[in-house]
Amino acid sequence: MKILKFILLLFPILIFTQNSLPDLRLNDNTDVSNDVQKLLKLKGNEIAVSFYTNGGLGYQFTIDNFIYKENGDILHYKDKIYFKRGKKHERNKIKMSESEKTDLKSIVQSEFFRDFTKYTQADFRYSEKNHQICATDSIDDAPENFVMITQNGKQNTTMVYLPKNNAKCSAEGSPLMKFIQLHQLFGIELER
Repeated sequence: MKILKFILLLFPILIFTQNSLPDLRLNDNTDVSNDVQKLLKLKGNEIAVSFYTNGGLGYQFTIDNFIYKENGDILHYKDKIYFKRGKKHERNKIKMSESEKTDLKSIVQSEFFRDFTKYTQADFRYSEKNHQICATDSIDDAPENFVMITQNGKQNTTMVYLPKNNAKCSAEGSPLMKFIQLHQLFGIELER
């Protein structure tokens, strides 16, 4: 009988902690004029992890939004915003299995993810001390790749130009390599 009471007491605690979202320490206030930010309808402590590419020359955004709900659910939307000849928007909801959702929950709860949220754009700029960016030649139509993490009216946004091309100049634990790894963890393909 005592074991049954213990299990009944422990079960809600396990369910609650599995669905609880981490409290991220994000630096910037949300930019309500940002087209990607406008797509998010977050409530309470919900988290959005947005991967987007401007498609070169800024004519379109391709966006993957992963929204972590307070009830433990995760939504994945693939959005496209077209700017040529007027602004147009397409949205597709991506179905995910329970195992995929479990994997995504473990990512946002991980130390790797919490550490990534501490990066700022300055961590991705070339400097004398930061040699991780090597592509100095400009490619006119190359996309810029962004990661935006949002929670509680705060966000962190980082942008990297040609991340895969720059990877050959970057050390294993560098912010650039973690930027690439975060894309891989979420199953987001980087073009170049």
